[in-house]
Amino acid sequence: MSHVRQRRRAANDEDHPAPDLLECESYERSVDDGDRGAARNRNGRANDRDEGETKPFKRPPDPNNAPGEPCAIDRFLSAYVPFSSATFTADQGLKILQWSSWAVSYATRRSSRYADLSEGLRALYGEISFTRYVLRFYGLLSSLEGYRSGSWAGGTWDDPVIAKVAKYLMAGSMLVYYPLEHAAYAGWKMPSLARRVDANKMSAISCVFWTSYIVGDFWASFLKWKELRRKLGHLREVLAGRKKDDDKGALTDLPKEEHTMLSKIRHVKLQMLRCLLFILPAINWSLPNWATDPLLGEFPLNGLMLAEAYTSVYQSLRSMCG
Repeated sequence: MSHVRQRRRAANDEDHPAPDLLECESYERSVDDGDRGAARNRNGRANDRDEGETKPFKRPPDPNNAPGEPCAIDRFLSAYVPFSSATFTADQGLKILQWSSWAVSYATRRSSRYADLSEGLRALYGEISFTRYVLRFYGLLSSLEGYRSGSWAGGTWDDPVIAKVAKYLMAGSMLVYYPLEHAAYAGWKMPSLARRVDANKMSAISCVFWTSYIVGDFWASFLKWKELRRKLGHLREVLAGRKKDDDKGALTDLPKEEHTMLSKIRHVKLQMLRCLLFILPAINWSLPNWATDPLLGEFPLNGLMLAEAYTSVYQSLRSMCG
């Protein structure tokens, strides 16, 4: 929506004893686009993503059920998503700790004075990545809920493309991504039980779907940005007209609506920035030879992930502060 994925290089790559890391913030999508109380508490993120509580989804009347009543699976998913959101929210702090540990370790790697510090933080960075990897076991059902309910669109929009992109490209991609990630994780952590699993290959394929998710997230966010800007322009025209008419009631309410609209626009712009920070790492980890001949070096790769981590925290804090 963005979790962290642990990526191991080939066993014979002694120059990189610590595993490479990949972050997947699928669950960290922006559901409320800046209005935390309006949508949900999904990892969502308010995404990280921040974010508030997911409103129970109400499906159209089903002839096989009572009018307006959701079916059993939708009632279960509506209850499950707020529960899992608490886990995803905690992940944001882990993400900052993880990439900050890497940054300090990388900066002190050539200093004999801080050799122990660098080594220790490098180990911590790897451990946290595995912890965040495990947290992604919550992702599959959250993706299924988003696909069935359309909640990943983050509300109702005039442009119907937004809902379609959120459902099919974003939630749909994650429905494939998570099982592949679990298979890769099993191959890395339980090789004796998953002998036939090529973990690196499964991980690369999963990242192809993560890349699709990021493209969809950017696309949907861009369309939301256009729509919000159009509505903001109309709102300002109405506000200017009411000022001429000296409508005191409107002069009280409309500025509040303008502030809310500006907050949503800021949130969506930050979401697009996060997608741009994610896209090159995603492509890097999608390549078949990502472990032996990566597209990006350690500094640009993890540097982008570090920048995204702090951008996501800023996005969340701004959403909470309004």
